Formats: sequence, C-alpha cells, structure tokens
Amino acid sequence: MLQNYVPFYDIGCRLNNLLTRAQLFSNSGTSLTELGKSEVTAHTELLEAIQQACKEHGLTHTADMAARAIVRPVPATYRDQVPELIHLQDSLKSELERESIFRIDPLHKEYFERNDLFGSEVAAAFPSCARDIQRAGSCYALEQEDACVHHLMLVLERGLKALSVKILGTYQQTNWQSVINNITGQLKNMPAGPQREFYREVNSQFGFLKDAYRNHSEHAHDDPYDMPKALMIFNHVRSFMQELEKEGLSE
Repeated sequence: MLQNYVPFYDIGCRLNNLLTRAQLFSNSGTSLTELGKSEVTAHTELLEAIQQACKEHGLTHTADMAARAIVRPVPATYRDQVPELIHLQDSLKSELERESIFRIDPLHKEYFERNDLFGSEVAAAFPSCARDIQRAGSCYALEQEDACVHHLMLVLERGLKALSVKILGTYQQTNWQSVINNITGQLKNMPAGPQREFYREVNSQFGFLKDAYRNHSEHAHDDPYDMPKALMIFNHVRSFMQELEKEGLSE
C-alpha cells in the first residue's frame, strides 16, 4: 500500500535540530529546564511525533524506542539527551533505508490520494466511484498511465449502470455494447422530448467511450498511454460524470 512519508521530512529536521542543539550544550552540563520549559516540550513532542508516524508506517523498532522514551523522565541535561536522540536518529535512518519511496512530480501532486477530484456532487451521486476516482488520480500522479485509465473505465461503468437502471430498470453486467444496444432499443419507446434526447446523447457517448478508451485499456496493445493522453481521458471522464450528475443520474 502506498503511504505518505512527508511527515518524516518534518520529523527528521526537528530531530536533527534538537540533536545539534544538545551537542552544542552537552559539555556545559546545562539542564534542559535552565533554557526554558520549551526545551522539554520540544523533546516530548518530538518523541510523540516519532512514535505515531513510525507506528503508522510500520517502522516498529523506532516506534518502540520512542514509546519507551516517552514513559521515561526527560533527560536532565543536554549531555544525557544526546545519546537518546542519536539512537533514535540511527534507528529511524536504518528503517527508512529499507523502504521504497516514490517521488511525485510537483505538477501531479494535486492528484495524489484526493477524494474530491470529480467534485462533491459526483461523489454524492456516485458514492461507489470514490475508490476508483481516488485510485485514478493517484495512478496519474505516480505516472502509471494505463492503471489510471483502467480505474477511469471502472468509474464510467458505474455511470453506464446508472443509465441502464434508469432506462431499463435493471443492469445486466455483460459487455458494454449489449447494454448500450438494449438502452437504444428502449429509448425508441420513450416519448420524444429533451429528456429522451439527453439519454440518447449519453448512450451515444458511452458507445464512443467504449470504442475510444475502454476496449483499448482492457486488451493488450502496442500503443501505451502517455501522461498527456491519460490526463485528457481523466478530464473527459470527469466532465462526463459531472454532466450525468447535473442531469439527475445517480446510483
């Protein structure tokens, strides 16, 4: 599972700053409290941050070290503080070196693990799409273009299901073309008017999306998606789902 390691940048900086300060005063025999209560507070808050972040990310050794340090009295002097901070720093460094960390391009960061990429209205109308919308954004941020499009097609399928239930009263999970054909046949029996035209246009769009994106994404091919194409499909699917919600389609 992908995890957010950003908190460790803050923890690392705070740990290094405290250690540098402790080493600076270590030979003076100065008590932490002599320079103010903020020194003790900074030490305690850092231990709590390390324990929580390491526990959440499975860095159990460092989490246990921090947990034990929390229940002990705060070091009386900077000289006593230095070895505790060094041991925590070494343990954290050792555990992080065994992790695989991905860098996200700043231009794509806004897509990573976001729950609102299609807007709150689509989220409310199609709650079952939440996971795939988030996954599509995260895959795009990580430059996994094919995976991004795959999740977008799962979002679209729920839109097709909503249209099928609206027009046919049911949804048979078969190939898209069969569903589209059944909807086309049923729409011929609807009274002419704006609503029928909207449903016909939506159904036609599903046919286009099936041929242009879904079939391509579900089969082996020698024309892989690139980032611009994945973003174009992402924006197209988002606009389409927003239009479905705007016209009253929902789960």
